[in-house]
Amino acid sequence: MKLKTNQIDPFLKKPDAAIRAVLVYGPDAGLVRERGHILSKLIVADLNDPFNAAHLTGEIIEADSSRLFDELNAQSLMGGDRLVRITSPAEAIASHLKEWLKSKPRGGVFVVIEAGDLGTQSALRKLFEATDNAAALPCYVEDERSVGNFIRDELRSAGLTISADALDLMAQSIKGDRQKAHMEIEKLIVYM
Repeated sequence: MKLKTNQIDPFLKKPDAAIRAVLVYGPDAGLVRERGHILSKLIVADLNDPFNAAHLTGEIIEADSSRLFDELNAQSLMGGDRLVRITSPAEAIASHLKEWLKSKPRGGVFVVIEAGDLGTQSALRKLFEATDNAAALPCYVEDERSVGNFIRDELRSAGLTISADALDLMAQSIKGDRQKAHMEIEKLIVYM
């Protein structure tokens, strides 16, 4: 299933229980990482816990595809869902994941894939958009208005305010890269 823009924030707060895998992709690499991290933290509290979380890269899977199958079939030793996080995936994993998703897994494992900008012909993107127990979460470059809202919300959560002119200037200068936006806002908070 492909998530629409208005579905993304609610999904990031409470993913649909029927979804067992999420593909987070798009041209804004910082936003992809941020949303992948948010989803991952919803599944397991400690992303470094080897009993509940596995982190695979496209290179690891290409070198040994059985590693992916092992992680998809492993059970959590602590109860609850186990996280399999995949970064920089190759298109070839689409065929492996297709079989797993087709088996209709019902808990035990949740997969979060963080990818770059995938075209509409991407096998991975097509799989996640067409499968009912998977979700494709796009991370497009945000416009100035969205960036402005993000800046205002971050500053408000730190107990700070910003003038409209300063907000416009800041939004213009950091749009297009969520990671850069985070760093600039953190600097601003430290100096205010």
